[in-house]
Amino acid sequence: MGFELSIQDIPHYTYKDYELWEGDWELIKGIPYSMSPAPSWRHQDFGSNFVTAFKTQIRKNKKDCVCRVLYECDWIINDDTVVRPDVMIVCEPIEGNYPTKPPVLILEILSPQSLLKDRNTKFNLYQSYGVKYYLIANIDKKEIECFQLIDNRYKQTESVNTFQITNLCNVEVNILELFES
Repeated sequence: MGFELSIQDIPHYTYKDYELWEGDWELIKGIPYSMSPAPSWRHQDFGSNFVTAFKTQIRKNKKDCVCRVLYECDWIINDDTVVRPDVMIVCEPIEGNYPTKPPVLILEILSPQSLLKDRNTKFNLYQSYGVKYYLIANIDKKEIECFQLIDNRYKQTESVNTFQITNLCNVEVNILELFES
């Protein structure tokens, strides 16, 4: 007779458990996901270029745009889901140490270890929690896919240079130039 695993046999973790873990983790619907080793220098370079470009644009709109660009910061979605996007733009006030409300924009930079999670699990998670823009960057191919939430579903957009972050704040960045070092 074989062993059958049921959903009740799988441990379900919460944010309180997550806080105690060593190393880098994400927690999605109670299931822990180990983070990959430190990203490559190309990954880091593109991420820092992205942060710098978006911060510069947001500062230009400072009176109309009170958003923050966060790099490698936890987003506590609920008690059993915590993710750490590569970059996120948050326009709601942050109470405590980490955002708890949906970001307006999330950038994930693909790596071989994160490909399936970024394209499937996180895609569906971000869509269901109302993240307006989801960008997926492939640094090896120097390509970026931009998805915009329209009628509660992500639709891929052609333009990846202009983002309406809030009603009063538009950000224009030539993202393809960010692949240049």
